[in-house]
Amino acid sequence: MKIKTYNRGEAQKAMEEWLLNYPSLPNIDKHLISLRNDIQDLNRQVRELAEKRKDIKRSDYYIDSQFGLKLYDYLRNQPWFTLRTAANDGFWRFLSVSIVPDVVAQRWGKDNVDHYYSKPTRIWLRSIWWYIHLAWQGDIEKTERVVSAKHFTTDTILNFEERTGRKGTCVEAYRKIIYYYSMVSEEELKEYSKKKARNSDDLFRVVMKLNTAKMMVMEPALCLGGEDEYAKELFMDAGVEINVT
Repeated sequence: MKIKTYNRGEAQKAMEEWLLNYPSLPNIDKHLISLRNDIQDLNRQVRELAEKRKDIKRSDYYIDSQFGLKLYDYLRNQPWFTLRTAANDGFWRFLSVSIVPDVVAQRWGKDNVDHYYSKPTRIWLRSIWWYIHLAWQGDIEKTERVVSAKHFTTDTILNFEERTGRKGTCVEAYRKIIYYYSMVSEEELKEYSKKKARNSDDLFRVVMKLNTAKMMVMEPALCLGGEDEYAKELFMDAGVEINVT
């Protein structure tokens, strides 16, 4: 399957055309119809589950994480989709503006261009895909357990997916960081907040800031104990001891 890409100008023009013809969806090549239908169906599944569940405290995060899991699982099983595709902002612009703008609109409305194409790190479909990729624990079930931690919010996605260092992202270290953060208890988080009452940063933001700074001077894989010990030390530096093995 050949997938198009958009630069910012092309995406803006395509979105303006879509809005002029709203609620009709953009015309696309026949071979892309199944892609649209599949992603719409994934979104529908998540929305229906969200409506049925009464225990969800943060519906926006639930939708982002659950749809992100489904989108990630779907795309990784497509023969035309690769990491190189995922790293191409133009692909996500095209997907957002021409394939499933209705899905993005359901989450962000029709006038929030940042989440369609304008700011690469804020393109919603891109953001939630990379969130799941960086949180990946080997399979869908293990990853879902991690990203479903009760203390995770949309801020978790923001601080995790957008905080890359100048040397790039050490994927394995990120996966250990998010794993250990999911294992921190609510009691520990409350205690941490009390100790840091004068600091507006929560634990995860502090850990990710420490990671950004630390990666400037060391390679996580070269740390004694590898990425696993590196991640634990970040939490120790922030004032929280990780005892999980």
